[in-house]
Amino acid sequence: MTVRPFALPALLLAACLAGCSGTTLEGRIAQRQAAFDAYPAETQARLLRGQIRLGDDMDAVWMVYGTPGEKIRRTDANGLTEVWIYKILGYRERLYPSVRPVYRDVGGRLRGSYYIDDTPEYEWQEVLRVEFRDGRVSAVQMTD
Repeated sequence: MTVRPFALPALLLAACLAGCSGTTLEGRIAQRQAAFDAYPAETQARLLRGQIRLGDDMDAVWMVYGTPGEKIRRTDANGLTEVWIYKILGYRERLYPSVRPVYRDVGGRLRGSYYIDDTPEYEWQEVLRVEFRDGRVSAVQMTD
């Protein structure tokens, strides 16, 4: 059975994930050069392309995506699973504009009026979830 490599669907997303970790892919590889050198040449080439596969270890995922924004440990009938969650800052448009009070006008006088706020709301959006079992990638979930 062949396993297809998992890669982020958009370059913008990959660039943001690299930026969130504070370094580039090459910089992260340099930080764990001994682990990278221990991989076969095929795996090294795949990691340099920014791809992970089922069965990769935590070092490989860290080299490609960097430090996750959130880590979760879950225990179920199959044992312990560690989940790395990667997020980007995105926005969603308001379905309905918010009505916000204005307390003071430009002159500093109290006002009893309101204004319509229709600016988008920014929030962290999950884009990638990597699950590890026994230190190896057991599942990868990406949002569209």
